[in-house]
Amino acid sequence: MRNLTEEIQSLLESKESQDFLKIARGFIELVENKEITEQEFYPQIHKKLTELYNAGLSLKTVDLIHSSEKSKFDNVSEDELKKRNVNLISSLGKDCFYWEVFDPTYEKENEPTQGWLVDDVADIYADLKEELYKIDQIGTDEAIEDGLWQLKFGFTSHWGNHCVNAIRALHYIYYDGKKTM
Repeated sequence: MRNLTEEIQSLLESKESQDFLKIARGFIELVENKEITEQEFYPQIHKKLTELYNAGLSLKTVDLIHSSEKSKFDNVSEDELKKRNVNLISSLGKDCFYWEVFDPTYEKENEPTQGWLVDDVADIYADLKEELYKIDQIGTDEAIEDGLWQLKFGFTSHWGNHCVNAIRALHYIYYDGKKTM
């Protein structure tokens, strides 16, 4: 058993944190699954991304007490990050590319750009894997606090955007008849 401070233990054990961590681990497990077929993968990844986004909404903002910008942690190895199973996403062929407006709320920046499901899934995977590593493997007050803080920050500034874009693209791929689930 880890020797954590009461505030970190409480934060880690909160319903919001536990729900999010369970869903994030499920996403990682799905992406790393080398046995899954395309027919199984696409509806499951669409559902997992939706669950992940919803859980990210509920994830609490963490006040940094134990960690700071000077905190240094071991990173997930490149070999670990290579487990991301983007080959299944790539199997969509040209459908893994989609059009988006980078910031649909900013009227001066409304030129469409090309999105890529391979990049979306890979970035979400890498962001989650890195922070889960801090929480599960390093497991100190500083690492857990930083991991939870980064997960919420990443939701609002990086992986959450990828998640929304991927959910939307997958919705159109499947429900507009380009692929069948």
